[in-house]
Amino acid sequence: MKLSVKIFLSFFIFFTLLLGLTLYITNSQTEQFEIKSLSSELKEAHTRFDQQLNREQVHTLKLSKTLTLDQKFRSFLSQIKDNFYSFSEEIARDTEADWVFMVDDSFNIRGIYPTDEKVEKWVLDNIDRFPIKDVLETGNDRRGMISGDGKLMSSVALPLKESLSDEYALGVMIVVKHIDDQWVEGLIGTKLEQNALQIVFFSDSKIVADNVSEEFGENVIEKLTLVPSGSGMIQIAGDRYITQRGSYDNGAGFIYATNLDYALIPFKEIQNNILVSGLAVLLVGILFSILFARRIAMPLRSLLAGTKGVIDGNYDFEIKHTSRDEVGKLSNAFNHMLKGLREKKYIQDTFGKYVHPSIVENILSNPENILPGGTRSYQSVLFCDVANFTSFSETMAPESLIQLLNEYLGAMTEEISKTHGILDKYIGDAIMAFWGPPFTPGNHSLLACQAALNMQSELKILRPQWLAKGLPEIRMRVGVATGHMIVGNIGSEKNLEYTCIGDTVNYSSRLEGINKMYGTDIIIDVFTKKNVEHDLLLRELDTIQVKGRAQGAQIFEVMAESKSATPEQIRIKSDYEKALTLYRKGEFILAEEVFTSLFKTSDDIPSKNMSERCREYIASPPENWLGIVVMKEK
Repeated sequence: MKLSVKIFLSFFIFFTLLLGLTLYITNSQTEQFEIKSLSSELKEAHTRFDQQLNREQVHTLKLSKTLTLDQKFRSFLSQIKDNFYSFSEEIARDTEADWVFMVDDSFNIRGIYPTDEKVEKWVLDNIDRFPIKDVLETGNDRRGMISGDGKLMSSVALPLKESLSDEYALGVMIVVKHIDDQWVEGLIGTKLEQNALQIVFFSDSKIVADNVSEEFGENVIEKLTLVPSGSGMIQIAGDRYITQRGSYDNGAGFIYATNLDYALIPFKEIQNNILVSGLAVLLVGILFSILFARRIAMPLRSLLAGTKGVIDGNYDFEIKHTSRDEVGKLSNAFNHMLKGLREKKYIQDTFGKYVHPSIVENILSNPENILPGGTRSYQSVLFCDVANFTSFSETMAPESLIQLLNEYLGAMTEEISKTHGILDKYIGDAIMAFWGPPFTPGNHSLLACQAALNMQSELKILRPQWLAKGLPEIRMRVGVATGHMIVGNIGSEKNLEYTCIGDTVNYSSRLEGINKMYGTDIIIDVFTKKNVEHDLLLRELDTIQVKGRAQGAQIFEVMAESKSATPEQIRIKSDYEKALTLYRKGEFILAEEVFTSLFKTSDDIPSKNMSERCREYIASPPENWLGIVVMKEK
């Protein structure tokens, strides 16, 4: 078996076992954890029921005692000892009980509410289920759960005495409240979701109170014998349910259940993600293991040692040869190849990571186009930046911010490459790129402006996708300037960077920031304008004097390509420049009217900003007006 095959099989077996072990551990551990968690929550639900039942029984007992201690009742009790019907309804109403009945020491009913034959018959048939004998013998009250004939109820029994000092009771009063669906509504208050907690109270294999579907209830009753007391698990309709079962006398009890498989859905999704990610990593790992195995095996032969050096990117060596045979000739040819590779590697290392492949190919064909140092060249420079990046980046998680920024920078860089631009650098969320000889064919100013328009168009496509994911709305500003600059390898001997420097570069950065002042997306300088005015629809925005320059200069907005410009865009350009002419003449009132009208009819932000400036000048006219705005900040 070859060494490369052994390495491949070792990686495959190890990673497969690791992935399988990971899935097994996560599945078993998460399932056990969820079973314990759900069992605990079901116990909490049962505790809530017991506490609620106990509070209600204590309250009913106290209220019933208060009523029986009433002087009116005591007087009646001492005089009429065989008929309490008149008090049954009153006590039932005051205690909010479903049934109230009173029996004498011979177990005869002396009063009952409601006065219904079916109720009275049920009480007579099940009289032995109530603790009447115990209350008569001890003279103490009793509380508990009573079941029978498909009913489940909470009962309070207290003795009836003529005097508090009597040890002998004349009879017993029973106050009954039914366990029904309203009890279930009161129980749903645990951490479980409302529909996740299934509750069934039963008596004599019949449901007396629940919050489940009819089908689910029937399945539970059919499987009563399979449900263990306390915590357990049953399967219904293919799903596993964690249960908590309790019992009362005479075959009555309760079952709380919650769907384990439903609760495990999030964990299953995580496991699926782990599996998919693991398989993807395995596939990539297989590819890398094959390459790695080959790279290990190749140095075993003398001539292939040189080939390994080429694969590793090391061209600073020679294959020593002494023979004149075919191997020696091959070694000579290999050494000549290395010399050429060293020359081309230098070019590739300089440009291969930030320029279009066609540019690298051009330099490889003409190495004289790139030399250490810089040359003066007439180029176009583009600066772009994300608007309000700092404000929304502070509210995002670092991982989400990096992912969003990578998608944005990747899309914008692609548009730069399509127009043969050279990506100079990323500055945080900002991008610097330039166009010009010897790498960019044709009108480099036009290509730079077309890249800016394409970048804005691409951003319009991406923006709704990001918003749909809950990401911020990204808007971008672009500045383009054309002029002479120094282009070349600039830096130290150990760390060179192919870039451009000069006043034109700085000015393009200023133009990008000036967009914020006018509410525009793309601003170019007058030299760029001269090269593109026949191909693009441009609007003269203003004349500005940036800090560091002694004179003002016109700035222009790139609105669209001429062939795709709309009549509305042409109208906005025309009306704006008419207003700008009045503004430069110092006729601020007339200019303000035109700017305001243009904003109202077209929602043009630059017109709005200029109308506000006109109003400022109307209120406080500038001295020695030359129609130039002096920028006080960079």
